[in-house]
Amino acid sequence: MKIYRQEVGMLATNCYLAVNEELKEGVIVDPGADCETIMEMVEGAGVKVVAILLTHGHSDHIGALNEVRKATGAPVYISKEDEPCLSKADINLSFFVGRSIQCQPPEHLVVDGETLHLAGMDFEVLATPGHTKGGICYYNKEGKFIFVGDTVFCESIGRTDLPGGSYKEILKSIKEKILVLDDGIALLPGHGPQTSVGWERRRNPFLQ
Repeated sequence: MKIYRQEVGMLATNCYLAVNEELKEGVIVDPGADCETIMEMVEGAGVKVVAILLTHGHSDHIGALNEVRKATGAPVYISKEDEPCLSKADINLSFFVGRSIQCQPPEHLVVDGETLHLAGMDFEVLATPGHTKGGICYYNKEGKFIFVGDTVFCESIGRTDLPGGSYKEILKSIKEKILVLDDGIALLPGHGPQTSVGWERRRNPFLQ
């Protein structure tokens, strides 16, 4: 298993590609912008994309969804709570950047505790509301990593002042879904550098 990361868009969103090198298949997480760059990452990895996972529905995480979906033919996964973000520009906040992002409905609505078997890899869905009502993380136990979206960052947490945000909820989500895991679990956030459960447990000022 190999993880590729590419920063895309004005807000330097991390778009990830999780690859099963044996099957030569991969999963894209949060295609925030710049389809061409994302597809160059896919082509460089030499894999077929079998799924597009969305941690939440803000525009900086779905900006290239239409194009990437067309280019790969891969189904889209998102939570039921954040599904409206795909079709409504006022909810996905694309008007903040002078755009009107509207996407087709997802093929799959995921729920807390569900395990997705994709490209020969297992991803457990962890519901982590707080940044948005339907924010979710995808935990790969075998690889010891979690795609955490905008739930938690290196020594910080996702903003909660946008519609659907809740400071109380995001702290609860992090403490009950992420900090209960082993220190060595890697956290792959939607922005900024990779961190770990142990580092955030000890160093994140919001979690002390």
